[in-house]
Amino acid sequence: MKTLNRKLHSQRGASILLALLFLLACMMVAASVLMAAASNAGKIRSNYEEQQRYLALSSALRLVAGELEKAEYRGQYTFNLWSEIRAEEDGTETTTRYYSVTQAPGFFSCGELSKRKADGTPDGDAVLSFQKELDGLFAKEFTGVGCTRLPEDQVAALPTNPPSVLGSTPAVTTRELTIKVADAAGIEEQFGTVKVSADMSQSRRIHLKAWLDPGTSGDPTYVMEAELTAVNTPELGYPEEADRLPKDGPTTGDNITVLYENPEIVPTEQTEPAVTWRLDWITREIKKEAADG
Repeated sequence: MKTLNRKLHSQRGASILLALLFLLACMMVAASVLMAAASNAGKIRSNYEEQQRYLALSSALRLVAGELEKAEYRGQYTFNLWSEIRAEEDGTETTTRYYSVTQAPGFFSCGELSKRKADGTPDGDAVLSFQKELDGLFAKEFTGVGCTRLPEDQVAALPTNPPSVLGSTPAVTTRELTIKVADAAGIEEQFGTVKVSADMSQSRRIHLKAWLDPGTSGDPTYVMEAELTAVNTPELGYPEEADRLPKDGPTTGDNITVLYENPEIVPTEQTEPAVTWRLDWITREIKKEAADG
């Protein structure tokens, strides 16, 4: 009987149970710490990747924007100057001076991104040349008597709406470049190259968009954007002589003598000052676009 009583009042089992409960609590705390550490490690890795994406996209955008800030466009045109001497019936002569103006292909330079042809003429098909589009805008200056625009097949239209608006008329004209980020170890290996598109609107603003090239294992849904605004508007400079009149071409007739006042080669005039661009804004963070489909 005494032995049974001692077993009923023994504390050894309770001690073991308390020890097990304490061990369980310690294990739960340790598991929570490990889960928090793993979560933080994942966040750090994710933040690092976001930072690398930002570096890749922002570097590419600033590179292209920097080249465009060096760009310039000058509208070009020629003047044909002549005098018409009309012999009157009374034997006197009347002299009237005229001019006509003809648009020529413009000059667009943008460093290595818009190389000119071997003969020095503008290359409208260069990687980042907006010459044909800007010629199309400049053609609006050639209105009225004595003005001749470039043929339609030598200019390009621009959308009336901002370039980012799809379905604008005429269609958006896009230039696309592939950029490799230099001096950034691991970026190209991890994210591939960067694609940058450049579009221009009627206001001559240039819209840039950068994304990771899916062809090099990049994620194209991460994008950054920037926009440059145009400075100056090209305008025609007409002859200074007040008595010179615009005319489509010389008058013909037996009683009319036409004297051209130009040199044998008609000089090409350029608009002054040139149109240039400056960076207006650039996004300070990358945004995630919805994947197609």
